[in-house]
Amino acid sequence: MNISPSGMAAPLPAAEPDHGRNVFLAAQRLSANCFFNALLRETGCGTWYRRERRPLPNGVSAPAVCIPLATGKTELWLNVSYFSECGRHQFALPIVWRSGDGHCAQVDLAQAAQLVADEPGFFPGADRVSRAQFTRRVEASVDNMAQALRARSSDCEHLFAQPLTFVEAEQGLLCGHAIHPTPKSREPFTDEDAQRYAPEFGNHFSLTWLGVDAQFVRGASSAQLSQGAVTDRVREGDGVAPAPGGMVALPAHPWQWRRLRKDARLAALIAQGKIIELGCGAASWHATSSLRAVYSAQSPYMLKFSLSLRLTNSVRTLQPQEAARGLEVLKVRDTPAGREFTSRYPHFHILAEPAYLMLTDSEGEQIVESLVMFRENPFVGEKSRQACVLATLTQDHPQGAPCRAAQLILQLAQRQRLSPAAATRRWFAAFLDVVVEPLLIAQADFGMLFGAHQQNLILAFRDGIPVTGYFRDCQGTGYSQLGEQLLRPHLPDLARDGDNLIHEAQANRLFVYYLIVNSTFGLISALAAAELLTERELLCQLRDRLQLLWEGRRKDPSCLEYLLHDAEIWAKGNFQCALTGMNETTSADPFSIYHRLPNPLLIRQPHRSQG
Repeated sequence: MNISPSGMAAPLPAAEPDHGRNVFLAAQRLSANCFFNALLRETGCGTWYRRERRPLPNGVSAPAVCIPLATGKTELWLNVSYFSECGRHQFALPIVWRSGDGHCAQVDLAQAAQLVADEPGFFPGADRVSRAQFTRRVEASVDNMAQALRARSSDCEHLFAQPLTFVEAEQGLLCGHAIHPTPKSREPFTDEDAQRYAPEFGNHFSLTWLGVDAQFVRGASSAQLSQGAVTDRVREGDGVAPAPGGMVALPAHPWQWRRLRKDARLAALIAQGKIIELGCGAASWHATSSLRAVYSAQSPYMLKFSLSLRLTNSVRTLQPQEAARGLEVLKVRDTPAGREFTSRYPHFHILAEPAYLMLTDSEGEQIVESLVMFRENPFVGEKSRQACVLATLTQDHPQGAPCRAAQLILQLAQRQRLSPAAATRRWFAAFLDVVVEPLLIAQADFGMLFGAHQQNLILAFRDGIPVTGYFRDCQGTGYSQLGEQLLRPHLPDLARDGDNLIHEAQANRLFVYYLIVNSTFGLISALAAAELLTERELLCQLRDRLQLLWEGRRKDPSCLEYLLHDAEIWAKGNFQCALTGMNETTSADPFSIYHRLPNPLLIRQPHRSQG
């Protein structure tokens, strides 16, 4: 990489209109937030300058952060527009590179990523090939984000400040993972694939339907309906004729089917007429924020497909044990413990996945790339209105305005004549009521573990206040020793196929990362960045609730004690995962990418503002 001592990275073409330049800069800024928050959290490499204690590089003014690079004794500098105790900072362009002899240059994120990847001290387990691949993915992610921002630029006001339906919110997540170096990487999607199938472009498509000789289909169901009956409910709603006698109708994602029909394992079956195409459905299906899960307002089920596509940390092919976990949730819900949990928290719902299907080859071996799971879909009719995935509520605004959650709170304050601080406390308390408390009690009193990160949590609203919480994606479920004790008498085969009994210490690390670090701290940072309340005030409100729950004599208080008393908690290392090229879902040791971070809940009570 060449950086001139005179100071500037290559400028945009002069002929590019202002709108194009603004989109490019927005994608750079949003991507820099994601990239550097992940790097700083995992390495602790930053030196923070709250005030100007020494001369700063040209283009940088305090507050700022300096990232030293051992190679050549150089540095990267960023302006800091918001400093977060929870670790989700906001940065301002430019990114400035300073050499050992004091020369400065403004660099774009791809150049900064190259400098970071060239540092052997950052994640020494990464080899040369994975580092080169990493820099390509960073650059592609920025380009992908710019492409989406350009396509949705006229929707910005609607996405951040107006009422949204379930599908509008799912397709309104423009930025991706807030703490990840490649939040919008998607290989091997082309731009045309993305425009048709990626949710952030706001489009829809038709499913491809297959007729498959029954001997080449594997599946299971834990519902009262067989998997065939579940499939027929979707097929009939999609306006597709039944499969011929002896065949099973199987829905396929059109992008994935284009790849599968070239697969040597299926070629002979297709040639022999054992697999035929029934045609395209009539309904409109929309990719949700996860891309591989799709939604139709006419269907009682959402569908989650295997996709041979690398998004962020993983190739998104489903595994049989993941499908088994989805089936088991329905059984767990129907146990005495499951029914008691539901009765205690009627405004919190776990969306089960009651059936799955996949193809097999001529030898009977499962083809996981064809797997499709059926997920309960409550978001039909009136319930499809005013429902929003948490990640869309907290994402950074492309123009730097407050996030969607903050704008909802400001609207609430205006309607009810509250101060912004009072409205924020009320809104956040409702979030604790319908999301955080139910999930913590599921762990502490029932031994049920739900990986509730921001894309797996959906809030429903009434008058701008969260009134219902939903958890989806049962692949991220597990059971602790307490769960095993409570559930095994009713489910003797608990976790036999799902492989998701988790030891207490590991369970607490995983559970807390998803629900608290990813989701709740992410929300706190987003609200505080909008200057509604300080992070310290929101953390105290969270800590007060945790303390109250702990005092309730829990069956397993270990997780609450971990949150309230441990000096450090664990978080997933998305930067490490991306730089080393790990496929998280198939890693032999997925815990190897977790790292410690200071626990921001060990805090003193702030002076509480009035309002």
